Amino acid sequence: MQRCSLLLLTFVLLLSCAPESGLYSYRLENSAFPHPEREAGFSRNGVFYPAETHYRDPRVAVQIPKAYRKGRRVDLLVHFHGWNNHIDRCIGQFELDIQLEASGRNMLLIVPEGPRNAPDSFYGKLCEPGGFRRFLDELLDSLQNDGLIQRAEAGSIILSGHSGAYVVIANILRQGGCTEKIREVFLFDGLYALEDDYLNWLLAYPGRFSHIYTQNGGTMDNSLAFMSRCDSLGLPYVHANTADLETMPESRILMLYSDLSHSAVIAERQNLLKLLKRL
Repeated sequence: MQRCSLLLLTFVLLLSCAPESGLYSYRLENSAFPHPEREAGFSRNGVFYPAETHYRDPRVAVQIPKAYRKGRRVDLLVHFHGWNNHIDRCIGQFELDIQLEASGRNMLLIVPEGPRNAPDSFYGKLCEPGGFRRFLDELLDSLQNDGLIQRAEAGSIILSGHSGAYVVIANILRQGGCTEKIREVFLFDGLYALEDDYLNWLLAYPGRFSHIYTQNGGTMDNSLAFMSRCDSLGLPYVHANTADLETMPESRILMLYSDLSHSAVIAERQNLLKLLKRL
């Protein structure tokens, strides 16, 4: 009996031990691209972006932090890059892996490839009804098959995005298929439109929304209008400066002004880390 108990304990410890940390890459059928709406490429302001170089990359990057320990469910920080970026650059540019590691949170960083080096907010299959659920199901199955997670079941999900990523996040909140698991939305200078999708989610679900806006990023007027909408809907929020992020009171909605530039709001003062520490 003692030997059986010891074997069982060893098995449990093996299941819960940390997989090898580092950056992994998967090519998924349910990734954003390729997609029929971009098979002919895309044009903006007289510049053509061919599908071959901008809309045919089905990869998703997965960062496993050193602090990660396997459990019955896997918590996820899913980050979407903005315009003129790609997964090979944005993780290091915005120190996404470093900030998640420093937070000590037991979650994986997931970064799907979007429009690669293109001024475009369309995330292909991830903008379709149920697209986000199909993407996560396939990814988690792949991670489980490779022994990187214990079970292919998502726990809490954080959606994070910079700039033009507001479109894919809005679509996921409206129709992505995993809305009940989304606990947080971090939007970095990206509230350009589709405010109703964010407000409807806040009215229907208990999740929290944090938006950092800037003077010259094009989001200030919409951010102020969003707060007026919250007032009219009876949604309380905290409006403050990011400098006070670590000490401000709890609130489901944080509307945060930053004096940084549009591309500096994630990493320069480690705002992602500060938001993760508030969880």
